[in-house]
Amino acid sequence: MTARWIAFMLAFGVLVTAAPAWTHEDHDTAAARPAAVTAHPGMADAVPGMPVAMDHAGMEMRPPKPMPQRLYSWLGRWHPAVVHFPIALFLITGVLEIAARPGRRAWLTDGTRVLVALAALSALVATGLGWLAMGLPGPVEDLTHALHRWIGTAIALVGLAAWWAKERAVRPGAGPGKRRLYAGLLAAIVVAVLVNAYLGGALTHGANHLRF
Repeated sequence: MTARWIAFMLAFGVLVTAAPAWTHEDHDTAAARPAAVTAHPGMADAVPGMPVAMDHAGMEMRPPKPMPQRLYSWLGRWHPAVVHFPIALFLITGVLEIAARPGRRAWLTDGTRVLVALAALSALVATGLGWLAMGLPGPVEDLTHALHRWIGTAIALVGLAAWWAKERAVRPGAGPGKRRLYAGLLAAIVVAVLVNAYLGGALTHGANHLRF
């Protein structure tokens, strides 16, 4: 029964995240679209003395980017897809822990040990891809980008701490203090995930994307 429940929850998490993952737009798409219409694409990256190719409409084209830059850009574009997994896993873990409060359905926590581990590891991957997508912080980085960057980084770090706390809380003889530490870390992560999900949507769809 326990193994079937764990498998069901993992499959549910994959289904929840897979559908929106592939339809999630890249953070840079909305910002890049107006520039492509109003400016010559090759002007920003042109190197003095280097021939600039022309497209069929006579517009200047950007010179090929170096391979490392192309690789970083390609990996960064996976961030919107991958980030759905830690979001779903952390939220499912939080729901199961609340539903399994002492004296109610303790068996629901049988799979949370695996879920919080997967959530922490996938959060690390999503954060790394996010840094590749956004690049290093710059002097003109706006508040929304800065908050999204650093809250996401904090989620990954606190996620590792929550995984560690969970492992200590399930040991035989673990006291209530260890369980409270894990519960506090998980609650902070759930709140941060919800806030950062809103910020990510604001970067992609605008600040009013949740207006009713």
